[in-house]
Amino acid sequence: MSKIVFVNPVLTGKERYGYLSQGGVYLPPLGLCHLAAVTRKNGFETYILDCDALGLNVGKASEFILSCKPDYVGITAATPAIYKAAELADVLKQKDNKLITILGGTHLTAVPEETMETFPKFDIGVIGEGEITIIELLQKLDKNGDLDGIRGIIFRRNGNLKITDCRPLIDDLDQLPLPAWDLLPNLTKYYRPSCFGFKKLPVASLITSRGCPAGCSFCANVTFGRKYREHSSRYVIQMIKYLHKNYGIKDFAIYDDTFGVRKERLVKLCQMLIKEKLDVVWSSNARIDQITPEILGLMKKAGCWQIAYGIESGSQRILDFLHKDITLEEISRVLKWTESAGLIVKGYIMIGTLAETKESIQKTIDFVLKSNLDLITVNNFTPFPGTEDYKRAEQFGTFNPDWRLLTQHHLVFVPNGLTNEEIENSIRLITRKFYLRPKVILKHLGMIFSFSKLCLLFNGLIALLKFIYFRHSLTYDQETG
Repeated sequence: MSKIVFVNPVLTGKERYGYLSQGGVYLPPLGLCHLAAVTRKNGFETYILDCDALGLNVGKASEFILSCKPDYVGITAATPAIYKAAELADVLKQKDNKLITILGGTHLTAVPEETMETFPKFDIGVIGEGEITIIELLQKLDKNGDLDGIRGIIFRRNGNLKITDCRPLIDDLDQLPLPAWDLLPNLTKYYRPSCFGFKKLPVASLITSRGCPAGCSFCANVTFGRKYREHSSRYVIQMIKYLHKNYGIKDFAIYDDTFGVRKERLVKLCQMLIKEKLDVVWSSNARIDQITPEILGLMKKAGCWQIAYGIESGSQRILDFLHKDITLEEISRVLKWTESAGLIVKGYIMIGTLAETKESIQKTIDFVLKSNLDLITVNNFTPFPGTEDYKRAEQFGTFNPDWRLLTQHHLVFVPNGLTNEEIENSIRLITRKFYLRPKVILKHLGMIFSFSKLCLLFNGLIALLKFIYFRHSLTYDQETG
């Protein structure tokens, strides 16, 4: 029986969040859980090693992997973790050159040839959704077969790279088995939400759909594409029940690219949650243009307590440049509806976009401070591989494309007409002005539900104070000396 170990490489809190590491979010690698469920179902002995959760360095990780005596190692990596993934592959190859290393994830999918050329210790790359591809690949490798007929891969042959035809997206997501959560470290011990990312404990994350039909210029939806597909409401309820029964999960954070695109499923899911009378609550993100007061009321009744919206900017010019296809008037209206429905309202903001100016930053600050928002997350704008903005960034300013720095917490892009200091100061200013208002402080004090919440809040508060009062956006040279 062939063995495969799926690996999530370690990325330290400082590497991921900078000075915000104390308040950072650490989620289970659900993509690996889906892949592991599929390989296990098809007869492969399967393991998951989440180095990130366990805090394992490359040496400790390689020792565990090799102790399993696998035939294959499948490593996932988003852009900031790609060097760590390559370092692990290099160490593994040094110790066992016969071990086949397979790379997957958003970064490889966005820039497959450049990635494989840069990191020669990866033998094969899986491009896009991997569940069907990985089974065909492992079965073919077991038989020493020809890989040319397998869609969605890049591999080495005689010193050259060969890319096969694209793999079609999976239409029926319900054909996939439930994620292999049991192969992870303890869900309730090794993973944590943000300090205001939950209402009850323990909490777990879910992905209930794939793809986003929007065309935002900054979004790297290369793996799941723009074709929206979803698990049925029955499948989602099955996932919730499994986690509730086996892990005691009481709060579910739904991290779909865009939740609730198809209203029929959202309504049915809410109705089923109401009918099941489970002692659970949940939160999700949503697009502004997909929300109505009626939907908000139903979501609230079904246990939803928080919704996050991608607002990005308070300048209509910037929203249009980013292809958001929403207006400031729509945003204001939906934020008011959400607050009126009794839900916590969170907004995601970006500062330093390609077309950013001092005027647009000030408009964003003004808009945020007068809006019906309870929480905001403000990030450095980051052009990710696979996005329109990554391709055109150098036309609009100075861009450091070092993959290690593309975390949204390092300042890698500065638009023409602005300076590093102006962007950093603006991010701190908007965060400080928003969170240090008496009404926001009182609202957050009312959101403390338990001692555990208080402990996370304290960590988040320390991170916030460091963030708004100290210079934080280090360049790579500053970090490495």
